[in-house]
Amino acid sequence: MPFLPMLFTVGKIYRGWWVLVACSVIGAYGGGVYFYGFTMFFNPLKDELGITSAQTSIVFSLTRLEGAFEGAIVGFLIDRYGSRKIMAIGIPVAGIGFIIWAIFVNNYTSFLLVYVGIIAMGINGGFFHPAMAVANNWFVKKRSTAMATISVSVGIGGSIIVPALAFIIDGWGWREAALVAGIGMLFVIWPLTLFIRHKPEDLGLLPDGDSISSMSDQTDSDSLGTSSVYVEEHNFTVTEAFRTQSMWLLISAITLRFTSHTAVMVHLAPILQDRGMSTVAAGGAVGLLVFVSIPGRMAVGWLGDKYAKRKVIAILLILQLLSLIILAEATTLWHLYAFIGLWAFSYGAGILNWAIVGDYFGRERFATLRGLMGLIYSAGAVVGPIYAGWVFDEKQSYTEAIWVFAVITALAILLYWIAAPPKQNQTES
Repeated sequence: MPFLPMLFTVGKIYRGWWVLVACSVIGAYGGGVYFYGFTMFFNPLKDELGITSAQTSIVFSLTRLEGAFEGAIVGFLIDRYGSRKIMAIGIPVAGIGFIIWAIFVNNYTSFLLVYVGIIAMGINGGFFHPAMAVANNWFVKKRSTAMATISVSVGIGGSIIVPALAFIIDGWGWREAALVAGIGMLFVIWPLTLFIRHKPEDLGLLPDGDSISSMSDQTDSDSLGTSSVYVEEHNFTVTEAFRTQSMWLLISAITLRFTSHTAVMVHLAPILQDRGMSTVAAGGAVGLLVFVSIPGRMAVGWLGDKYAKRKVIAILLILQLLSLIILAEATTLWHLYAFIGLWAFSYGAGILNWAIVGDYFGRERFATLRGLMGLIYSAGAVVGPIYAGWVFDEKQSYTEAIWVFAVITALAILLYWIAAPPKQNQTES
């Protein structure tokens, strides 16, 4: 139906922004029902299936492990066949998975098979990987802003959908919430893939709406003051990229950040409920956290296009470190809301990870590189939630785990700060 995208051609607005709108809506829904939403399903599933916190955490961690291997394959497929085709397959798979989850899951084994084998496979393939590839391809000078736009949309989705899930779960049950999520994915989100185009060259355009003479690629400078601009974008091969010191410093930093960040987000509702919040109150608090993070995400996009991205991330992670220290010793609601505020303002740090990859290594193999990096950094997202669940099962408290995540965050700050851009002829490992 080639006429449908014409509905989004308005005036002289660059077509890439409209493609980004479609990606943002898709990302908002996926983030709300899957990434942020899982924490609301955590306790109801644990109680109904009679499993431990560690066992419940293993499910989410396995989705990350599965996503790491799938991401390497999906990244290659995106670069070869385009984001639109991959989204058109992944989204309905995830939607059907949610419906199967709601109707048929009645034990731990079926929970593992459906959530990891169907839902996660569809989400990992159909939502975040291709959306980031689209943003990376359509924008160069405004790459951080484009990626931040998707992240902001994911945040808006989380701030709206998580409280809605909490309301449905509290009033009717987790199965009804999962069923509604799956139906919405099939009938509202899937049709949006018609508006996706993988790169501007497919339509005879160039990134940022520029002419050839004005195309440029942004990289970090050695100071926080300004970003230097290459006259022409340099695209590293996969081998060249993984032979640079920059790649390995960046992977190490991302891994450490993912370890602490993912663990806290998976266990966020249980942590808040452990401190005395009800299911609905915890859902509202998670939604508030995501909502408060939205202005910061937009600011991060602007900062990333103006200043050295790795140093912007490092500074934001200092706020995350402070929030974890407060959370570890929280005894009142005021402490919890102080944690929410600081954590929210630091949330946008993750946006710049992929803008850095695009800046450092180019557009041509972005999805492939992102997928291969996932084989390594996803280890943190696997280990972190399981460790937090194990600590809670053993000690009936998350305090020890939170302190460990604070130390891990401090190490990530250091690695981001020193992860300077690669030289085009850099080959040291």
